Amino acid sequence: MPVWQPEDVREADEAVLCAATTDIRANLFSTPIAAVEHWAGRNPQATCLSAEALELSYEQVSQLTLVLAAEFKARGAEPGDRVVLELENGLGVVLSFLALNRLGAAAVIVSPRLSDFERQKIVSHALPIAIITAITAPSGDLSQAILTTNVLTVLGLVWSDDVAAGRLDRERHPLAANVAAMIYTTGTTGEPKGVMLTHQNLMFTGFVSGKLRGLGDADRVLTALPLSHAFGLSAVLCSVLTQGASLELMATFSAVGVLARLRDGAITGFLGVPAMYTQLISPDIQRALSYPFLRFLFSGGAPLDPTLKKTVEAYFGLPLHNGYGLTESGPTIAQTRLYAPLSDTSVGFVIPGVDYVIVGASTSEEGIGELKVRGPNIMAGYYRNKAQTDQVLIDGWLATGDLARINASGALEIVGRIKELIIKNGFNVYPPEVEAALLKLPEIIQAAVIGQAVPGNERIIAFVQTSASALDLGWINQQLRLTLAGYKLLDEIRVLDQLPAARSGKILKHRLADFL
Repeated sequence: MPVWQPEDVREADEAVLCAATTDIRANLFSTPIAAVEHWAGRNPQATCLSAEALELSYEQVSQLTLVLAAEFKARGAEPGDRVVLELENGLGVVLSFLALNRLGAAAVIVSPRLSDFERQKIVSHALPIAIITAITAPSGDLSQAILTTNVLTVLGLVWSDDVAAGRLDRERHPLAANVAAMIYTTGTTGEPKGVMLTHQNLMFTGFVSGKLRGLGDADRVLTALPLSHAFGLSAVLCSVLTQGASLELMATFSAVGVLARLRDGAITGFLGVPAMYTQLISPDIQRALSYPFLRFLFSGGAPLDPTLKKTVEAYFGLPLHNGYGLTESGPTIAQTRLYAPLSDTSVGFVIPGVDYVIVGASTSEEGIGELKVRGPNIMAGYYRNKAQTDQVLIDGWLATGDLARINASGALEIVGRIKELIIKNGFNVYPPEVEAALLKLPEIIQAAVIGQAVPGNERIIAFVQTSASALDLGWINQQLRLTLAGYKLLDEIRVLDQLPAARSGKILKHRLADFL
């Protein structure tokens, strides 16, 4: 592959974006629903969204969200309100999100796979006026829903305003201006943090990502990435909407299902986490000889293993592109370019319109330091948590907590994490939260949780001191499942007579790797 220098990438980016990087914000749609309205007027019959074996055109999405917004307003939704969308990927979550756009309310999108304990913590913090869940999938001719007064029933949705937190006190707990969505991450203390993403955050990331992938009205993008994560919401859904392309959503990932759609569904692009690609190339799965429409593959959400990258590329005959970001950065900070694929597993170049510094790189022999970024993609802050907002946002600069360097080709390389974050199957797992759950068990005296890198993923390993004669991993996970989501459960548990600790009593986690 040819080596691209940063200055060449900047020039090519400007050509792709058809504007100098300083003018990007002037070209943005104001909101996701504004993008839908634009394409509904320009190309009304073009497919916008596919899910649950149903397809909706841009015109139908526009009309359905008008009816749905009117229903939400009649039920009391106002600008600045929060509404929890406890929904799997599908038509319901997208239409509800866009309808809330119309009202100036914020969607708090959460996975229905959370435990009741996790869900309640988020609800209690977000102070929503309602929770929307699904009892059935939409079916039949959804155009009839445009004419009905019972649009929620037609879409298989349930609106519940019996929320323990009560109605929002708008004056006491206001949202930041123009917040479109709140995505909850579990902080290192185990307490949820509501990342406030504005319309500008979503539209900037969506527009730039869509342009750099060359999306247009002929593209049909497939993903199983949950819209409860910024990767799926912004870098996928909003990128498609800004460019008038079509998005096909899978409620849950299935390697067999993805390969079938890549073969028969006229899919031009697929986005997933490394763990998904690991399953796609499994020798146990029968694969097609070719995927005639596919033109790009993107990975993100977790470090990309070099062997996995090479294997995927050999099988599909396409570069596996990589990217990097945080929920707090909307999420994209850097990505490789379709016109400039890289042979390594770096995360490419910082996207146009975003500034970055690597603090401490100049004094490091290896050029490594903490990455800080600023730009239109950076969150408005953490909801109801000024102290933590002020810790990571200073003068517009976001401290990522990640260690980075610029490699020999000029691309950004993430070399480690200051934080203890584990990324398993594309989901964030914070060790202190798992440790706290373990320490609630009377058999556990001490606990320390670390991640172990495996091809395309990370494993969750707990080191414990116990009063029991033996511990059964299955039983431990059964107990943890009462308060933790399934993706936070342990892959392995190891018993030590004593965990390595400093004189202060603090567990020395870096020494635990010696026991692996």
